[in-house]
Amino acid sequence: MKVAILGAGNVALATAYYLASTGHSVQLWSPFPEERAALSGGLLTAEGVLSGTADIVVAAQAESCVADAGLIVIAAPAFGHEPLMAAIAPHVTAAQTVLIHPVTGLSSLLLSRLMAERGVAPTIVDASTSLFTTRRITANSVRILKVKDVIEIAAIPAARGPQALALLEGLFGKRFRLEPNALTVSLNNHNPVYHVPPLLCNLSRAELQEDWMIWKGITPGVARLVKLVDDERLAVVRRYGTKEVSVADYFRQAHGAIGADLPAIFLSVAEKLKGPIGPQSFEHRFMTEDVPYALVFFLSLGEAAGIDMPITRNFIELTSALYERDFMAEGHTLDRLGLGGLTPDAIVARSMSGFSAPLAAE
Repeated sequence: MKVAILGAGNVALATAYYLASTGHSVQLWSPFPEERAALSGGLLTAEGVLSGTADIVVAAQAESCVADAGLIVIAAPAFGHEPLMAAIAPHVTAAQTVLIHPVTGLSSLLLSRLMAERGVAPTIVDASTSLFTTRRITANSVRILKVKDVIEIAAIPAARGPQALALLEGLFGKRFRLEPNALTVSLNNHNPVYHVPPLLCNLSRAELQEDWMIWKGITPGVARLVKLVDDERLAVVRRYGTKEVSVADYFRQAHGAIGADLPAIFLSVAEKLKGPIGPQSFEHRFMTEDVPYALVFFLSLGEAAGIDMPITRNFIELTSALYERDFMAEGHTLDRLGLGGLTPDAIVARSMSGFSAPLAAE
């Protein structure tokens, strides 16, 4: 099968290597000419739990990359989703499937709205987290630490979920759990819960470029902060009626972690993964991506449902001041996603239908 991959970072390279090494025809496109040039030789190298080399094709244009692809994968940080979606939206057909790998803050609705403007409704699949725990070593090599055991997915429109599940299982194996709506998947994005508090509490380590492991940086006190953020996220989950998966249960399911409490669970993860090295810069996506595109999304949902979220709000305000940015203005608020003014039930419904069909009340 031809698979188109948009992006050239950690997840994009790991996904490209995995699929190419299992016999699929992989084309990769990056909007950055320097990344395309660095990959122009077409040879990817992997080390870690998967190792070897694999051949890919680097496309010169987004249009040729996605043409006739059985699966299109958007594998980029959340801030890169909109530009990539805009690049492919004129060329995607209703017969194609687009995987947002991973989704953050219902970014799939941004693509759904672009496609609805053309009157085209492809299958859009949200993944709750990346399939791989991985780090890019060089422009064309990647270290894969883990292929995760369980990934939640949902389709837009939701009725196409079973076909999307079959497609992904055929490519990656039985690692996916189909959820009834895309909101479930975005609300069970645990990355901001265990990224933001530990990095904020260990920011000097990042600035000093220490070799540190984020899992070991989650001491009992930091774990309390993680749980406070997660408790507010779970309050939103309960109000919207989506599936509840605590951050502790996520690590038990996705990584096979063991432990009665969060400090023990994170030590278990550290022992299993032996990495990766924690952030080594102030400007890191654990802040600049996870705060505006995930924590802001959680808070916006909470506000629409009348839920008080003081810990989440304080993290957003503190990091906005620290980074001299307005993360609320930048982030995935309901207004930006086209969900402003909707009730919680209508938001769930929109996450099932996308923008290709009107809501019952419209």
